[in-house]
Amino acid sequence: MVKPERVLVVGAGPVGLAAALALHHSGFDVRIVDQSSGPSRESRAVAVNARTLDLLDHFGVAADLIDAGVALNGVSVVSQGTPVAQVDMRRLDHAFNFMLGLPQSSTEAILADHLAMDEVAIERGVRVLELYQDASRVHVAFRADHDRQEEVFDWVIGADGAHSTVRSALALDFEGAAYPFSWSLADVEIDGAVSMEWGELRLDPGRPILFRIPIASGRHRLISNDPNVLDLCPRSWHLGALHWTSDFTVSHRHVPRQGSGRVWLAGDAAHIHSPAGGRGMNLGIEDAVTFARFLRAGRVDDWARWRWRKAATVVKESDRLQKFATARNPLVRTLGPRLAGIALKVPPIHRRFAARNAGLFDLKP
Repeated sequence: MVKPERVLVVGAGPVGLAAALALHHSGFDVRIVDQSSGPSRESRAVAVNARTLDLLDHFGVAADLIDAGVALNGVSVVSQGTPVAQVDMRRLDHAFNFMLGLPQSSTEAILADHLAMDEVAIERGVRVLELYQDASRVHVAFRADHDRQEEVFDWVIGADGAHSTVRSALALDFEGAAYPFSWSLADVEIDGAVSMEWGELRLDPGRPILFRIPIASGRHRLISNDPNVLDLCPRSWHLGALHWTSDFTVSHRHVPRQGSGRVWLAGDAAHIHSPAGGRGMNLGIEDAVTFARFLRAGRVDDWARWRWRKAATVVKESDRLQKFATARNPLVRTLGPRLAGIALKVPPIHRRFAARNAGLFDLKP
């Protein structure tokens, strides 16, 4: 009996967990490691799109995510207190024609539960020190419990984030730049009259942007390109308990290629971009699940070219959205949302924009 090929997944965030699950279901012998001591307790990414649900539905995960999250019709754009545009996911001809609000920590927990059911262990506190490859194998050195280990794998997929050790081992540049301002976020309960069925993007002339997305009953994620996101909330929202707050910087970066030989990259290890559009985690999960499919089919080079192309598109589109949303020109901030609202009333334009935000474009090489 031929032994299955061994694949090392580096990183146990949502992208790495999805990769391990998909690889296991594709018949590979999977080892997944992460240098952190425990799972994420923070809700960094909060939007799960239709493409992600479609991909994870093959492993029975989508239903659990939907049960845990908040199904949203889409996003309403508000300017000077007045709704001026909507992106309505219900117009998509798709089984998952909605956006799902769900904390990243919950997404990770559900993926980890499915790995546990498949008896795939997540090894935490294990750090990759170095790796090198030859024509047939990848040699990896680890640090675990202060001991150095060395092991050989057929393939490695690096899902170890923006500061990827795997990317560094490949000597790949991470080309791009940081945006010149910081963002802030908060997970907070809101007692006022806000919709639990719609996300909300507030674009007011002369003010920072404010984005709100429901993520649990009465609980919302707030994001702004201002260091004090809570100060931007309308008084009518009646803020309640604060669960978490943080600030962060945003960059747009992309590797020149997705990997080489037997070592490949997925998610933030390969591409990072503005949170505008909420596609970061979703794009990474798509990288991960499709990697398993193409590896099984012996078409990993086709996968790499396709994923690089799609990531390049998302990085550019997210950059354009960010520049539009954060423009300081009063005319752009006043007329832009209203012109967008007019354009989105044209059905083909609306469907195309919704489909791109749902990840439902460029679905094959």
